[in-house]
Amino acid sequence: MIQENKEALEKQIFELTKELEANNKNDKATAQILLKRAQVYEFLDQINKATEDVQTALKRDSQVQEEAKELLYRFNTHKQQQPKPTTNNEQDPRVGSFQKHLSNLESSEDIANIRQFVSSNDFVLVLTACGTPDTPPRIKSLSFMILTRLFNPQGDIKSYPMTFIIEQCAACFSHCMDQGKNETKLLAYRTLTAIFQTSMTVGSAILCQEGTIEEMMDVVEFETVPVQLAIAEVLTIASSDKSCRKQILKYATDWLVKMAGQTKTDPQLKAAAGTALTKLRAQSDLPNDDDTSTSNVTEATPTLEDAMRKMNLTNDTLINSLKDIIKSKSSDATLMLNAIEGLAYACLKPDVKESLGDDEEFLKCLSTLTISTARQDTASSNPLLFGIGTIFANLTMYRPVMDDHQKQMKKLRDLANAKQRQAAGASAKEEEKEDPREDDKAVDERIKKAIKQGAAMALIVLSKNSSANIRAVAAQTYLNLVTPQPTRGQLLQQGIVKGLLPLSRDTNSGILASQALAKLAITTDPRIAFVGDTVLDLVRPFLELCKDTSQLRQFEGLMALTNLASVDDRVRHLIEHAEGMSIFENLQLSNNDMVQRAATEMVCNMTFCDPVFERYSDPSKSQNRIRLLMILSDHEDPATRRAASGALAILANSPSTCKMILEVDKCYERMVRWLSLEETVDVQHRGIEVMRCLVQHEGKSVVDEFVKFDADKMLMALVKQCQVQEVRSAAMEVLKMFVQNGVQLKA
Repeated sequence: MIQENKEALEKQIFELTKELEANNKNDKATAQILLKRAQVYEFLDQINKATEDVQTALKRDSQVQEEAKELLYRFNTHKQQQPKPTTNNEQDPRVGSFQKHLSNLESSEDIANIRQFVSSNDFVLVLTACGTPDTPPRIKSLSFMILTRLFNPQGDIKSYPMTFIIEQCAACFSHCMDQGKNETKLLAYRTLTAIFQTSMTVGSAILCQEGTIEEMMDVVEFETVPVQLAIAEVLTIASSDKSCRKQILKYATDWLVKMAGQTKTDPQLKAAAGTALTKLRAQSDLPNDDDTSTSNVTEATPTLEDAMRKMNLTNDTLINSLKDIIKSKSSDATLMLNAIEGLAYACLKPDVKESLGDDEEFLKCLSTLTISTARQDTASSNPLLFGIGTIFANLTMYRPVMDDHQKQMKKLRDLANAKQRQAAGASAKEEEKEDPREDDKAVDERIKKAIKQGAAMALIVLSKNSSANIRAVAAQTYLNLVTPQPTRGQLLQQGIVKGLLPLSRDTNSGILASQALAKLAITTDPRIAFVGDTVLDLVRPFLELCKDTSQLRQFEGLMALTNLASVDDRVRHLIEHAEGMSIFENLQLSNNDMVQRAATEMVCNMTFCDPVFERYSDPSKSQNRIRLLMILSDHEDPATRRAASGALAILANSPSTCKMILEVDKCYERMVRWLSLEETVDVQHRGIEVMRCLVQHEGKSVVDEFVKFDADKMLMALVKQCQVQEVRSAAMEVLKMFVQNGVQLKA
């Protein structure tokens, strides 16, 4: 796997080098390619080459100065943090052994070899490395990769010995527990946590063995605090699994509540227990797929609530204790991680969203924690950063807007859930009312407070992380923050574009980041929002929005591109080069009026681009395009009529376009409707311009046809009654052309 990744990166280097040769005379393109290659070199740990590429890019194009500075700073930090190889690390036999086993698992699916490996002492060493805190990072990484590959076989291998693998893992767990020593118990629980991290199925199979949780909880009160903490962490991660959750609710609830509720409890243990409880509460509130699970949760939940009530532990108390840990700015990484994870699960609920979102001190501490954690730049900090990103995303998330079909489906789902509750012996609740704490107004307020307390700065940090999941949650939060229009100016001042641009190129988060950028481009002058050549970098992300299946994204992508193209001719040429016109032309056929209108406005805008004008003026290529514009110029939506007639008014300056217009069915009937006194002034003006071009290029034959449809009378009515001087003047000019072609005007 490592070798494959390296080969893929080296292939990228080769392809980018070829691009450099092809674009050698274009300084801007060369600079961008060099920056891309520098980042690939960074992944290969070839920092010197990466630095050289960035410095060369700066010489070729000074516009990349900001991005170059960031990269150079990052490369320098990377150099400083590279551990010097030690003799011990070089001599550690596990490195070579683990690499060999990983390679065998990647390249072979030999069942006998797999069974032999999991029966060997080497497999025990792998498990031990996962469960030992001070295992060197390289060895721990290899051991986790081995477990991931072992527990998640690729393809459908019917004879795969998963049961045997689980039995071997369970045997190792039991062996450690049976020794009765604190250090072996710690190893057992920490290894089990690692197994859960790589496969919930395998972890659940071990923990849910008959009597395991029950025996564990029987003696938990007598364990040392480190062992209790390890148990709490196992329960926390296991509570995401349905079968484990049932056992935990049955046997571990009282102890967890006691640990979370007592003031004298060790802070780490208290946080871990609180996290487990918040996860159990959150999971218990999720909708269920079958009657059995509904019954289980209905019976189990009161047990959890009763246990909390006995300890006077309310949900508010639980949440406040986790918040206080964050506000304490503790340097204990485990303590902070447990608190963040608990809050990340809990803040799916409206009451917790309100509690966290209204607490400005908490929000400030969350932003500060993000920045200080990211400075450490270690892989172990990623779970904490992901948790913080999840909290920000949940606090700022708007309720999804449902269409009629989705509303109907929700009613049917609510009805089915009510029947399930009745079947389980519970009362069928009335249809749940929407919580006002989830309303747009409430979310708007939480967003204001989050931005005020530095959320945007925290997101810039998250957007630079190497983890795809962290970047994705940052992109979602960015999209949430820019949704209310009043916040956009403030976010632009805080440098939001700097964080969004790299995300827009990302495979996982690209579409969300592009949508956030589109919202900014729609409501802000692009010349102010996007400095320098940034507008050019936005073209491809916005075209991707237009290609998305979501009609909202299509609309926003079109509107954003229209704004960009209106202020910079280079944008039009870049769109044309990227074959954007075919995308717009497809969207002109959308069944959504707003998308259809925006696509037609984009086509109208693009007719100012010479290659587009020439293509649309070619009868061998564009008769159907002109026909579509004529049809849309008769659309019931005034803005669509305006855009279509506007495009025709520009294109009609070409004689060949005029001939194509006359080939359209009912063309004269359509065109005279543009002159109606009930029509908008914009359409009237554009219609008159099309008529002027037709008369200029086609002469008397066209004039005679127009007169048959009373175009002369309609033009005279506009001269007399239109309030806009520009339209009156244009109408008078066409009337003069009519007279020159033999038409006698009657007052």
